[in-house]
Amino acid sequence: MSARQGTHALLQSEAEWDVRNTVLSETLTALVRREEPAGTRGLDVGCQNGWTTDRYAKLTGFDWVGIDPALTEAQKSPDGIDLHPGTADRLQFPDDTFDVVMLANVYEHIFPEFRVASFAEIRRVLKPGGAVVGQIPNPYFPIESHSRLPFMGWLPIRLQKVYWRLAPVSWEHDFFVVTPRHLRRDAAAGGLEATMVRKFNYPPEVIPERVRGVYRALHGPMRLWPWAWQFVLRPSS
Repeated sequence: MSARQGTHALLQSEAEWDVRNTVLSETLTALVRREEPAGTRGLDVGCQNGWTTDRYAKLTGFDWVGIDPALTEAQKSPDGIDLHPGTADRLQFPDDTFDVVMLANVYEHIFPEFRVASFAEIRRVLKPGGAVVGQIPNPYFPIESHSRLPFMGWLPIRLQKVYWRLAPVSWEHDFFVVTPRHLRRDAAAGGLEATMVRKFNYPPEVIPERVRGVYRALHGPMRLWPWAWQFVLRPSS
């Protein structure tokens, strides 16, 4: 088997990707319910086509809206939720608009120079008592989640972009290496406090079947070195 054929074994099927998105939306909305926001308005930052935004709406009963820089014009999610072009550092909403802001696998895609401004903007549109709920992948996980390549996150960005040529994915390199330490630092500078950060691992059903056995074998170490971290941020006092 060639190196490229080996990396293709790390691509998820449509069914495995659906399980991944379902687990992601269920675990994050469980955190939303645990935070018990006083209202029912939510903003999904980095909503893509709105599939997970629809899931958030079904699981919370909240009124959601999404933004994503990849959108070129306003559109609707499959279930009719409003989606808009936009970036986290320039949110086109009034102050104190949302009870919950979702930031799922987005922070690592924000350019370093815009991170504090993004958190400050999120803090601005968040109502008093509101919460930011989200997830970041572990960049040092043996198989890096964006590229599906071994140890991608351990390399400097210059070498990552060279190594990316072996990636079996269709998208371009667009992530930065971040950890909970970076998250706490940048959130605090933007007026938000990390009140919870927890280790998170997807179930085996998310993993491509051909390498699922390896994932199961890593179950023990992953309790200490997880696939990702989920978090809750609250406005600083």
